[in-house]
Amino acid sequence: MSVGQASQTSIARALYLLLGGIISSAQLGKAFVAMPLLQAEMNLTITIVSFLIATFGTLGALFGMGTGLIVKRIGSRRALILGMVIMACGSLLGASANEPDLMMISRIIEGVGFLAAVIAIPDLIGHVSTGKDRNFFFGLWGTFMPTGTALMLLVGPALPLIGWRHLWLSQAVLALVYASVAFIVLPPTRGGTDGQSPGFLKIAGLVLATRESVLLSVIFGLYTFQYFILAGFLPVILVTTLRLPLEQATLFTAGVIAANAGGNVCAGLLARAGFPLWISMGASIASYALLSPFIYSLGISAGAIALMAAVNLWIAGLLPGSIFAAVPRLVRAELVTPTIGLIQQTSNVGQFFGPVAAGFVVTQFGWESVPILLVPAVGLGLWAVFLLRPRTERAG
Repeated sequence: MSVGQASQTSIARALYLLLGGIISSAQLGKAFVAMPLLQAEMNLTITIVSFLIATFGTLGALFGMGTGLIVKRIGSRRALILGMVIMACGSLLGASANEPDLMMISRIIEGVGFLAAVIAIPDLIGHVSTGKDRNFFFGLWGTFMPTGTALMLLVGPALPLIGWRHLWLSQAVLALVYASVAFIVLPPTRGGTDGQSPGFLKIAGLVLATRESVLLSVIFGLYTFQYFILAGFLPVILVTTLRLPLEQATLFTAGVIAANAGGNVCAGLLARAGFPLWISMGASIASYALLSPFIYSLGISAGAIALMAAVNLWIAGLLPGSIFAAVPRLVRAELVTPTIGLIQQTSNVGQFFGPVAAGFVVTQFGWESVPILLVPAVGLGLWAVFLLRPRTERAG
């Protein structure tokens, strides 16, 4: 194989891995688009809705770094394939749910598969790409979440016709097909099972002792805390509070989340060009403080709220790409995968507590109180970015 052919193959494999992330995030995004239908069919309260959104990340919130260590031990290719199969099983179970308890169990199962896949994929990107391509794809990896979610929201106008159960079934099939193709096209990766790799506890201790790993994880967790409040509840706000038809509400929300994907792409390009990563991170965190008072006031039109939310999530989208671009620059090579696991763990903590906290606050005080909930997250996030700044400047 020539050098050019090898480069084309590595790029194709990296793009296929990005597709795996998009399919994984679609398992999360399908709940966003279907939640108004589930809420009506199962007579769900806002509190139950918030738990259904948050439950997906429960195990990741508890075992993210541990999963990263397992992925490193069994091999990232095997973990990706296994994760896709688990997601498919959870989606099949969810398609049969008639009550919120079974749906929550299915979402936890899907969350296990999601966690394995999204921790394995960045490691695989590092295996299949090199040089500037590797840095670019690490930065681009952050687009997987908003892209998959936005694609699910585009299904919104057709959802009343096809039904949410058929959506769940289709996603199970898609995950199984992806796993089958991945088995064929992705190169084998070695796990740390030769008896010479450091033990789980030693690696975990090294990650937690690495200041950059901890700060990157804290920043990402605070980002997802804010992101899932806005992205998860926007369809509910538009449908139940502003009385938009489901079709229009999901299209608005898809546009908002697509803007977030655009911010992620910009982050990858800025990182490749040497733009200071800490500035991108700080702007992302601050965007919620500046725009959330307008979004949650509900004193403006649905279109204006969607526009404000799109601007918010576009700026916020600078953070994931910056975080993933920073990991291989700031963290020792042997700690990259478990660090990504820790980042995913704090991400899932934010994914869980964000909607749950917002659901409680909204139930007690109304939507207008949500910006107050975001104040501690913004302050702590900016402080963590400030602490990380000197290290990112040296790495840049």
